Amino acid sequence: MTVGQLVRAWASELVSAGGDPQQFERDLLHTLLEDIVNSRLDNSGPFREDRRSGLRLITPENKAGFIEGHQLRDLTPINPENRWVLDYVVVMKEAALDYAKRRQLSAPSWWTNGTDAPTTYNSTGPSNAVTITKVEPQALGKTPRIRQYLIEHYPKGVRDPAHCPRKALQKALLEWDQSLSPLDESTLKKAIDAHNANLPKLSPK
Repeated sequence: MTVGQLVRAWASELVSAGGDPQQFERDLLHTLLEDIVNSRLDNSGPFREDRRSGLRLITPENKAGFIEGHQLRDLTPINPENRWVLDYVVVMKEAALDYAKRRQLSAPSWWTNGTDAPTTYNSTGPSNAVTITKVEPQALGKTPRIRQYLIEHYPKGVRDPAHCPRKALQKALLEWDQSLSPLDESTLKKAIDAHNANLPKLSPK
């Protein structure tokens, strides 16, 4: 799973009753990045190409190449200019479980229950990269990230274009996450419709 996917999904499981979910997510991200840049995840992943690595970097060619934590040192803490780290750095299952043990956290339920992560990796041969096979499309791509923004900024739903101009919303989204570019209107509409459809229905009085 990418850093962003892992932190969002895991934080929702770990947050205690009455706590601030967003603050807990920020704290989880901070400690995870701290371990990454200090190379604590480098030797806890599966063997691949006669080496062990707990991290992968998704390339523009949609491949995952080896990367070491210290190579990301200059990219943290996360800021608007390097948010791509959240969506392009992959934390392997073994590394996440090792991190959980070291930080004395409950491991992610989908792994402790034997469920696979939403991304699988297949060897491509002698190169230092592996092909990414997306087996859960609904968990990847731009729409989930747009919905996350809408959940945070439009908890009561996105109003019609007359009251919420889509051009202004597109601009705000790109300022929030530059990796969403290019962002077309159809993708934005799909995310808005999904967000609005999942809002709790008010009971009639």
